[in-house]
Amino acid sequence: MKPHKHISSTGRELTYRIWDDGNNGPWLVLLGGLGGTHMVWVPLVKALRKRNRIMLWDYPGLLAGEQISKDFSVSVPSLANYQIELLDAVSIDQACLVGWSLGPQVAIEIARNNQHRISAIVALCGTASSSFSDMHSEDPIGAVLGLSSSIPTAVHWLSERIDRIDRLRSFLKNLDHPTRWAKRFGFVDPIVDDILFDAVIKDFIALDPITYSRYLHAAAKHDASSILPKLKIPTLVVAGERDNLISPSKMRTMANNLKGAEFFEVRGGTHFLPLEYPALLALKIDDFLQRRISK
Repeated sequence: MKPHKHISSTGRELTYRIWDDGNNGPWLVLLGGLGGTHMVWVPLVKALRKRNRIMLWDYPGLLAGEQISKDFSVSVPSLANYQIELLDAVSIDQACLVGWSLGPQVAIEIARNNQHRISAIVALCGTASSSFSDMHSEDPIGAVLGLSSSIPTAVHWLSERIDRIDRLRSFLKNLDHPTRWAKRFGFVDPIVDDILFDAVIKDFIALDPITYSRYLHAAAKHDASSILPKLKIPTLVVAGERDNLISPSKMRTMANNLKGAEFFEVRGGTHFLPLEYPALLALKIDDFLQRRISK
């Protein structure tokens, strides 16, 4: 799908994609994470577009080789404001927000002042506060980066040690088949498509390290947990059983703090659920929307 362009109120060009097959289904707005661009969503979009209309956008500066100015805000509230601008630009009055990784933080921040425009929230492998806070030294990614002691939050640790990120990039860049390594160490489920995940890794390697560090700092500083008790939006929380970046227990806690929220754990799933189990996720999301959103 060819991307569209929108010039924001700050003068920044925003890139987004639309899938509208004329099925008159609900609008789903996909909010990504820091570990992959729109490529992470490809299988899930294919499964969801049969019943839904879809909008997907890439956070500025997180496309391969793209850079942003130092004065451009990458805070979670700023990302939320940009998403509202895009909804207005495409004349979407109401939508279900489907967030992955960092995405749930952005979704809940959007809902802070726009509950009337949000029909539902689907949180995939992410919560209302900084993601990756459950990653410890014994995890595969920590071992590759040379982490030898426990850490309070992985986001804080990564953002202060950009050289470690560069080490990971170099490690992946020198591998002939990076997805095979990721599967071997349990970072992604063996069911994932090698070619597609190789493309996700390639995009990650090509990210501007300074911009990526800024996003990590912004994610670590943001916490929308205080909003949860005030939300009156149907919410589906989906965790991966083997997610090394954010634990199912943390996601279950968030679901418990949301009135009427539903929790589902994918057996064998990791942090990359949209790539691993798109058909299952599409079934769960479609069923959830049909049951919980008034016609």
